[in-house]
Amino acid sequence: MGTGSAGASFYNFIISQFPNLLKQTRPMMPNTNNGKLYDKGFYPAPLFSDLNGSGGKVAAPIKDTQQTKLVKSGAGFTLIELMVVVAIMGIMATVLVINLAGQRAGRDVKIAQNQLVSSIRQAQSYTLSSRTLPGGQSVQFYALKFDLSKPTQYTLEAIYNVSTGALLQDIQTINLPTNIQIATITPATYPIVIDRSPASDAVNQPGNSPYLQTPTCALIVFAAPFGKVLFNGGCVPSSPGSMPYTIQSSDDYEKIVNFQTNVPCSSNGNPPTCSASTDSLITITLSDLGTTVFKTVTVNAVTGSVIFN
Repeated sequence: MGTGSAGASFYNFIISQFPNLLKQTRPMMPNTNNGKLYDKGFYPAPLFSDLNGSGGKVAAPIKDTQQTKLVKSGAGFTLIELMVVVAIMGIMATVLVINLAGQRAGRDVKIAQNQLVSSIRQAQSYTLSSRTLPGGQSVQFYALKFDLSKPTQYTLEAIYNVSTGALLQDIQTINLPTNIQIATITPATYPIVIDRSPASDAVNQPGNSPYLQTPTCALIVFAAPFGKVLFNGGCVPSSPGSMPYTIQSSDDYEKIVNFQTNVPCSSNGNPPTCSASTDSLITITLSDLGTTVFKTVTVNAVTGSVIFN
């Protein structure tokens, strides 16, 4: 019993003193390691060190790291600092969105311009190559129709069977890119302008040059077989119907046929009095819906050249 009581007392003593033992440390001691020092000249304390040389063990001290120092110091961002950073990021995001929107409009207008130039070249190519319709009909005129009542698209058309009764056939409708239309950016200008020479002038609208025509619907026409270019300040059938449409004598399309075949277009008895002309310029203006960016395409009927800025 005595031995057991003594053992229990010693056990209780060790348990009661263990926290104090953990707090005690021993400084790191130099270690010669046979005459050679470790890095920085010190040998790290073992995980457990002797307690006063009595054979007891205590845990080695834990060094402070950068992370534990940061936690101890309480360093971090204040609410005001976070609000300032968020505000700056919001301003930068707004500027970026506005800039991207402007770039997108300019890109889309440029795409529409290139698309229109390609369509003009395609119509010229069809004419010069005497391309026939899917049914095998020979085409006398290929035309591009621009109608401001449908400003987001234009149409490639064919006029054929001219000798026995001209017929009109839509071939393809070309849609402009999203948010792009045939329009101008200022009220003083016009989406479609035909600049006619004095010899072919038939329109003298108030407020305009005697040789400028600003139609709401126009045709760029290429005549077979050599691709001669004609313009017409109108493109509305007198009695629209299903395709193919039989062209009437009062149709704008008939003026193209009459001009090319030298048939009088009016009581004056001269083809130049038609709205059609072959020695003029036509300019089509494309812009975004916000009317902030625009591009133009000009066709010269004399040379057949296409000019775009």
